Parts: sequence; C-alpha cells; structure tokens
Amino acid sequence: MIRLEKSESSVDEIESLDLGENINTTLDDINDLNLHSENTTPSGDISKQPSLNSLSNEVLKALSSKNIPPLPANYQAFFEQILEKYDLEFQKKIYDLIEADAKNDDRNIDFEKNIHITFVKTKDLLKCASSIYKSFIMMNDLYEQLIKANQVNIDSQMLDKLKQSKDSIDKKVVTLKSLYQQCSQALENININTIYDSKFDVYNKRYFIKLVQEESMAVNKFNHNSTILMVALPYSITRYLSNEQMAIVIMKTVAKLLLKTSRRSDMIGYIGNGIFGMLLKHSDIFSSKKASERLVELLKNTNIFLSSNELTLNLNIGIAKIKPDRSAQDSLNYAISALKLAQQNQVEYVVYKEDDDD
Repeated sequence: MIRLEKSESSVDEIESLDLGENINTTLDDINDLNLHSENTTPSGDISKQPSLNSLSNEVLKALSSKNIPPLPANYQAFFEQILEKYDLEFQKKIYDLIEADAKNDDRNIDFEKNIHITFVKTKDLLKCASSIYKSFIMMNDLYEQLIKANQVNIDSQMLDKLKQSKDSIDKKVVTLKSLYQQCSQALENININTIYDSKFDVYNKRYFIKLVQEESMAVNKFNHNSTILMVALPYSITRYLSNEQMAIVIMKTVAKLLLKTSRRSDMIGYIGNGIFGMLLKHSDIFSSKKASERLVELLKNTNIFLSSNELTLNLNIGIAKIKPDRSAQDSLNYAISALKLAQQNQVEYVVYKEDDDD
C-alpha cells in the first residue's frame, strides 16, 4: 500500500531497506537527460556519415580504455552515452532499432500482469477453500456430538447415512488440506520469482535490490562509477492525495515519465511508500546531478488535475554512490537518507554528504 501521509515534519519516515526481504506522452527533450561518464566522448570525427558498426567499435574502444569488460550491461550503458554525441537523425534510427527489441519487455510485463491477476483470484479461491475446510471440521464435530447425545433414538438407516457422509467428508478434508498447501506454496514461488511491480510497470522492490547488489559486486570488482537515486513526490503534492486511488494515479504518472526519460541501461524500481529507485550504471555524481535536474525540469512541465486543484509535478531526489568499500544496503540507505534531507529542506535533490565531492 502506498502511504503518503502528513507527519509533524511534513515528511514521511522512511525505514532502512532490508536486503533479506523476499519490486505515451512524448517528451520533446527526452535526450536532455544526460548521464555521461568521463572519457566516453567519441574519439573519431562524428561529422562523417555514422554507422552502427562505427558506433559499436567506438563503444568497445571506450570500454577498453577504462578497463571495463564488454559485458552486455556495460556495453549498453556506454552505447547509450556515446550515442548522445551523434546527430538526432542517427539517434532516431538507432532508437527505432532498440524499440523493436523492447517489445519483449512489454510482453514480459503483460505476462506478469496476468500472473498477478491469477495470483489474486487464486488467493480468493484459497480463502474460500479454507472456509469450506472449517465447515467440514464443524460438521464432523456436530456428528460426534449427535451420536453421543442421541445414539439410542437415531434410526439405524439414518445413522448409516451419517457415517457414510462423515467418512466422505474426512477424505475430502485430507485432500483439501493437501491441495491448499500445494497451491499456497506454488503461489509463493510465483510471487518470489516475479520482477515487475504490477501497478507501475517498473521493477519491484525485491528485484531492484537484487540489481543493486549485483552492481555493487561489479563496482567492487572493476572499480567503475555507478550511483543510486531515490525519487519521491514532495509534501506540497502529497498533501492533496486524500486516498490511495488518487495516490496511485499520481504515482503511475511519475512512473511513466521516469520510464520515458531514462535510458534502457537505467534500472527503475518501486521501493514502496511512494518512493522510486533508479540505478544509474557507469554514472558519477556529477552526471547524476545533471540527470536529477533534467528529470525535475521535465516533470515540472506535467500538470495533473485533482478535483478542482491543478498540480504541477515536482520531485525530491536523494543521490548516493555505489562504492567498492560500501555494501549494497549502505548505498540504498544513504540514498534514502539523502532523500529525507531533500524533503525536509524542500530542495530538488541532495547528495549523501560523503559522496558530494564531484
């Protein structure tokens, strides 16, 4: 449930994340959200006719110069950064190719949505089965009481029918209990292995934390730059959200804009309590600040009507590094801490104090 409530400090208290827990509006300046890393500018003359092959070679050279292995995730991050340096026409051609591949992600999201619907309905079915199970137990108890109280006066044929009924119920109770346990376990396995949030079409909290853990290990091994952004609506907006349905409408708008303004190599997840997380691979603090500024500016161009109020969307953002000497949990908690400061001070973004050196 999304909890967006007013507290004494006008800021929701956000608990530390537990890593052991088992989450088409066209924007004209979508390419303004730059996430540049150092030394990733094209080394060749981009005024000549570009091609996908030349771009690919340039990406490999950039990876090699920084001693970063050309793994798919690393390649994608550098590919998108370097592509930003080319003219818009060439970018459009490449993004059209990427968009065709992105349809697989859409199918995965639709598939998990159907799983979620099945999950909800099956849980309702299990509740019903549980109620029937309790009724069977009650009927058996009544039968035992009836036999003890009126055994002399009960017709023998009626007694035989009751006994047959009891035997049948006993067998069904055993079967029902076994099926209930199997179905419940199957649902739990499905839930554990989902990766998308069913409301916002971004990664769920569990999977996003897993991605941060994996990136933390990569940073520890290869010592490159990556950052985490924690994004939330300020109290100036959330005070207008009088119910959960209204909050979900706003959060869906934010989620859609985050997806539209981010690169495919950026990982976006819903953390809960109205907070989205963004994992920016191969991105330093300077580029994360620029990304935050662009993201805030883009949302300011989006208005939404709630009853008679017209609201301009805004954001508070907390930024923290993923560092070789820092655990994934620490990185996440430091970004949360920075977000809380941004909310308290009513500023667009805050960098965790130990990381604000770029």
